[in-house]
Amino acid sequence: MLDNMLNIQELNILDMIESEDDYRFLVETTSSSPSHCPKCGTVANLYKHGKKKQLFYDLPMHAKRVGIYVKRQRYKCRECNETFFEGLPDMDDYRSVTNRLKNWIQEASLERTFTSVADEIGVDEKTVRNIFNDYVAELEAQTDFRTPKWLGIDEVHLLKNYRCVITDVENKSVVDILRKRNKDTVISYLSKLQDIDKIELVTMDMWNPYKSAVNTVIPHAKIVIDKFHVVKLANEALEKIRKANRQNVSAKERRQLMRDRYVLLKRRKDLNDFDDQIKLQVWTDKFPLLGQAYELKEHFFDIYEAE
Repeated sequence: MLDNMLNIQELNILDMIESEDDYRFLVETTSSSPSHCPKCGTVANLYKHGKKKQLFYDLPMHAKRVGIYVKRQRYKCRECNETFFEGLPDMDDYRSVTNRLKNWIQEASLERTFTSVADEIGVDEKTVRNIFNDYVAELEAQTDFRTPKWLGIDEVHLLKNYRCVITDVENKSVVDILRKRNKDTVISYLSKLQDIDKIELVTMDMWNPYKSAVNTVIPHAKIVIDKFHVVKLANEALEKIRKANRQNVSAKERRQLMRDRYVLLKRRKDLNDFDDQIKLQVWTDKFPLLGQAYELKEHFFDIYEAE
């Protein structure tokens, strides 16, 4: 019964201890003795040099953490006098986990915190983090990165800090996420890009460090401000006019003006509801300055529809 529990052919289970949260297996290998010394390559000049019990973590079983103690044979070479342990093809010696657990950690860490993964399997959080970092480095080495023709610079708020996000605008993909968004960080990143002369356009918001960094490293590239940020400023300007007129109306009209603000922020061509068109007419007629601001906003947005 015990021999089948781990489902690892090269291991023979000698004993098993079960607690409330854990399984602990004592095993020995069934593999044959090594044919040569891995240090000097000498063939058949080895002798056994004692055993050592080593702990490796494995995939959880029956909602319990699993640890495998391997009674591992040590060998010594008569030629070079070096010692080494027998090979464990199903184990990762460097991280003290089974290969299948390492693969599971890599995938689980894409969606969960390192701490939660570590708690579930019984290893240190640092071990999970290191395995994941190795996985990321392996994936990056396999990635054929090409500097985009249209580079995007934006940011995302993660873990209480703004992180700079580098994108390939033309192919609609994220290229990298930087720890910070300050000028020095962006300059350092851009300076390491290959074929930087291929970059023609750089899109960004109005965060000045981005503009300064691009002008420093890629002075030939044209800077394009994201439409969202320009439109946002135009709407904020219109909002200032609306709020300024609140002082000239009754409390009831003030509440109504607040409820109808969405009409002022919409494009005229998007006002499909007849009631919305009436509301817009009423407020722009009542406050000519607000009406003028709305028309200016519309004309300004028309720039983005120009062919």
